[in-house]
Amino acid sequence: MEQQIERERNAHEPDYSWLEERVFGRALDAAEREVLRSMQILHFANWQSIVRQGQPGDALYILRSGSVGIEDINGGDRVKLASVGEGAFFGEMSFFSRKETTAEVVAASPCIVYRIDRDCFSHIMSQQSDLAYDLLARLLAHQASIIREMNSQMLPILRAIKEKAERLPLAIKLFPLLFIIAYIAAFAYISIKDFHYGH
Repeated sequence: MEQQIERERNAHEPDYSWLEERVFGRALDAAEREVLRSMQILHFANWQSIVRQGQPGDALYILRSGSVGIEDINGGDRVKLASVGEGAFFGEMSFFSRKETTAEVVAASPCIVYRIDRDCFSHIMSQQSDLAYDLLARLLAHQASIIREMNSQMLPILRAIKEKAERLPLAIKLFPLLFIIAYIAAFAYISIKDFHYGH
């Protein structure tokens, strides 16, 4: 594997065997391999930014090797959101929504990244539509796995909140309802009072 990655650093075309195994899940014919040569093969050193937060979402990325950190930058502070490794996709949400990127992606180790910009994706779609649909299916599966992981992380938190809420005294549980009733009563009183003064 390391020898293959080293060869790819000096190559001008992607590792088709790796794409067959990790992305498409099937063999690629000669025409499909040719159209995939339109992808950019990018190399990043440790801690180098791959995607900057707030830039136009004009490309999606496949992490061929290495690992990256996904971070949120707010007022100069960096908050690490996730770490992903070989085979991961990123940038797809901004790419398809045509919005600015919402996070910074930084190389956590030396990385090889396949970059698919809009022109490249349009080329794949026009020349090999089945290949483009396979890529979209892989992206949807990737998003589904993220949602499942988020649900698995959120469920224990939601259960804990529910258990704590069930142990609250009745008066505290009823407080929001009593507040709404008091607000409506006060509003009605002021409205009636203003009506009488108006006449």
